Amino acid sequence: MNGRRATAADVAAAAGVSRSTVSYILNGSDQQTFSPQTVARVRAVAADLAYTPHAAARALRKGQSGIVLLAVPDVPASANFAKLVAALTDAVRATNRSLATLAIRPGNRLLDSLRDISPQALLEVLPLPEEDTAAAVAASIPVISVASPIERLDEAAGALQVQHLAALGHRRLGILTVSDLQVRPFSTSRLAAARTAAADLGLPAPDVMAVAGPPDESAITAVARALRRLTKGPDPVTALCCFNDLFAAVAVAAARSIGLDVPRDISIVGIDDEPLAGLLGPTLTTIRYDYTGTGAHMRDLLRHVLDGGPAATETSSDAPQVIERESTRRLDHE
Repeated sequence: MNGRRATAADVAAAAGVSRSTVSYILNGSDQQTFSPQTVARVRAVAADLAYTPHAAARALRKGQSGIVLLAVPDVPASANFAKLVAALTDAVRATNRSLATLAIRPGNRLLDSLRDISPQALLEVLPLPEEDTAAAVAASIPVISVASPIERLDEAAGALQVQHLAALGHRRLGILTVSDLQVRPFSTSRLAAARTAAADLGLPAPDVMAVAGPPDESAITAVARALRRLTKGPDPVTALCCFNDLFAAVAVAAARSIGLDVPRDISIVGIDDEPLAGLLGPTLTTIRYDYTGTGAHMRDLLRHVLDGGPAATETSSDAPQVIERESTRRLDHE
């Protein structure tokens, strides 16, 4: 093509068909029926010419962008969140659309992105500010939420930490949570679920320590101070449920700094199954998420809302799984 991008007209000329035929076939339209030979010939020519339909032109013809916007509050990055985005990306792709992700930060208004992108739908995985969802509704952009299934996953993970440690014989538990506003949607549900699980198992109320800020040296110092107090006396804490794997790593470092052995003196369990979990010494027992069901539910919601498909059935929370490694041990009661 002499360095020029191939056009639909080029494909049509080479395949011996009209431009409209090329458009119908390559855009997957069901408005016209063509012989298998014609379809194969057009696709083969398009591949030879490295032709792809022009997204902007296609959007103008359809009056739709083909983009679904995932708007998320400004939360710290994690491998777990990356898994969720991957599952949602696959779900959107299954409806022949593309996912764009926008982090809501100070000064970065969702309204501006809605105007610039004109998405077909807005996805909500964590509760968004009311003014943001109102802006989408005012622009006739449907808001599709899986915030409730995500919250149920966090609750299940918090409870599973307690249940696993109790099954290992631990009765006096500590909980290391994070007080930062950014992660409150996660920390609140995990903490409440852990407390409820302890009560349901007849365990004493867990001792809760909350730290602020990133998992750094100051966090290690704060956790070490709390562990020194909680692991002393006639009824010491023997296991610790941590907000996530990064803060579990903080807990391991804090325990070592005051002479505690993990897991001999204290067992530690995290959440997320970050890559570092298998690299720490000791390797970290953690809770792994599976977003397969959440992704499938989002796919069905999109097909129902945007394509007139059948109503999506309510999804049960994907089951978190304990990944048992070296940082926890069975407590033998004498």
